[in-house]
Amino acid sequence: MQICFVSQEYPPARHGGLGTQTFHKAHGLAALGHQTYVVTHSPDDARHESADGRVHVIRIPGGDAVLEVRTEPVRWLTYSVQIAAALAELQARSPLDLIDFAEWGGEGYVYLLNRTPWNSLPCTVQLHGPLAMFSRTMGWPEPESDMCRTGTAMESTSVRLADAVYSSSRCSVDWCVRCYGLTDRGIPIIHTGVDAQHFRRYDVSRDDRPTIVFVGRLVENKGVELLTEAALRLAAEIPGLRLRLVGGGETRVVDRLRALAHAARGQEVLELAGFVPSDKLPEELSRADVFAAPSIYEGGPGFVYLEAMSCELPVIACAGSGAAECVRHGENGLLVPPRDLEELIAALRELLGNPELRLQMGKRGRRYVEDHAERQTCLRRLERFYQEVVERCRDKRLPP
Repeated sequence: MQICFVSQEYPPARHGGLGTQTFHKAHGLAALGHQTYVVTHSPDDARHESADGRVHVIRIPGGDAVLEVRTEPVRWLTYSVQIAAALAELQARSPLDLIDFAEWGGEGYVYLLNRTPWNSLPCTVQLHGPLAMFSRTMGWPEPESDMCRTGTAMESTSVRLADAVYSSSRCSVDWCVRCYGLTDRGIPIIHTGVDAQHFRRYDVSRDDRPTIVFVGRLVENKGVELLTEAALRLAAEIPGLRLRLVGGGETRVVDRLRALAHAARGQEVLELAGFVPSDKLPEELSRADVFAAPSIYEGGPGFVYLEAMSCELPVIACAGSGAAECVRHGENGLLVPPRDLEELIAALRELLGNPELRLQMGKRGRRYVEDHAERQTCLRRLERFYQEVVERCRDKRLPP
C-alpha cells in the first residue's frame, strides 16, 4: 500500500504523543514493506521535501504564507486548506491507497468535505483526544468561544466523513460519541505501543537516593506543580528524596517549580533534567524507583506510562481518564484523583516505603506491555485495519 499520514506534529520539531505516533506509524508500516508519506507543518514559510529513512516527508507552510492569520480558528481552517492542496498534488504524482488523519486540529476537514464519489480515496481518522475533551476537562478552549465552536465542528465533521475511525483509547471514543455524534460500532482501539526491546529495565549504576521520575512536558495540565509539592512534603519523612523532572517546558511553569523548591528549602529535592532523547530514556527510567505523572486529564493511553511500565517501574497516574486503561490500580500502579495533593502524597509514600510492592507492580507492568502494547504486534494490527478499509472501500465503489 501507499499510505499518507497527515499530522501537524512530526519529529524533529517539538511534538507530543500525536507526532510520536505518526513517526512510529510511518516508519513501522514502511518497515513492513509499504510506501509511506507524511504531510506535516513546515517550521518556516517554505515547503520542504526530504527522506526520513524510508519515509517521504513533506513539510508545508500554514495559511500564514498567503494571509495574515490573526486567530486560532482561522489558523486551523487555512491550514486544512493547505493540507487538501498538498494531498491533491501528492496524489497526482504518486497515487495513494489510503490517507490517515488525526481528529485533532481538524486537518482533514477541507479534504474530506471536498471528496466526491468519483474522486474519493479511502480515509481513516485516528482519535487521540478531541478538542471537546480538553474544553470540558481543562477549560481550554472556553466552551462558548469561537475556537471551541469552530474546532469541534471541524473535528466532528472529519470523524463523520471518514471511511473508518480508530482510536488510541476507549476514553477518546467515548468523548467523540458524547460530543461529536460518533456511532460506536466496534471502533477498534489501536495505537503504536512501545518498543519493549528498547524500553526495558537496564542494569545501570545509581546512588541510594529514593527517586521519583517524571517524563513529559513541564506544563500545568501534566500536574508537575502538584507533584513537586508532594515531593517537597515527603522529603521531611524520606531522607534523600529526589524528584527528577525530565523534559522541557513553559518558562513560567519552570520558574514556579523552582520557587516552590526554594520556599520549602528543598532545592536538593528538585532536579530539572531538561530534554532527554528517546534512546537515553530507558536508562533514565531505570535509575528511578517510581514513575509519577499525575495529569489533570489524559485522553489515553499515555505512552509515558507504557514506557515506564515496560522498564518495570510502578506508575502513578490520574484516575477517571484514559490513563486508567493501562494503569490498573493496585496491579501495576496507583491512580489518584486529579489535583488531590493528599492522595498523591499517600500514593507516593505507599510505593516509596514498600520495595517488594514496587518490584511486583513493576513486573506486572512489564507483562502488561508485552501482552497488550508491544510495538510490532500493534503495527501488525494497524496494517490489517488499513488493508480491511482499503478493500471495503474498493468493493463499495465497484460498478454494479
